[in-house]
Amino acid sequence: METVTENQVLTQEELQVLNSIQEETQALIYELGEIELIKLQLDERKNQSKNMLDELRVKEQTFNQDIVTKYGKVNINTNTGEIIPIV
Repeated sequence: METVTENQVLTQEELQVLNSIQEETQALIYELGEIELIKLQLDERKNQSKNMLDELRVKEQTFNQDIVTKYGKVNINTNTGEIIPIV
């Protein structure tokens, strides 16, 4: 290994390699930041979807209870709305 005893300068090629490495590092840092941001957004969307699912379940349970109260235990044709008593 050569010891540096006076100020030296990288060759143009070495400087280009160094700059390239630094640019690629910055691009990677940016990409990782973008990925983390997307993950946070997906987590938020997932939580919103879970809340919507909970609300939908409550809505469905309430509807089913109302139908049973009004008509008893029945099957319903979802295309026509026909109510078919369960015997």
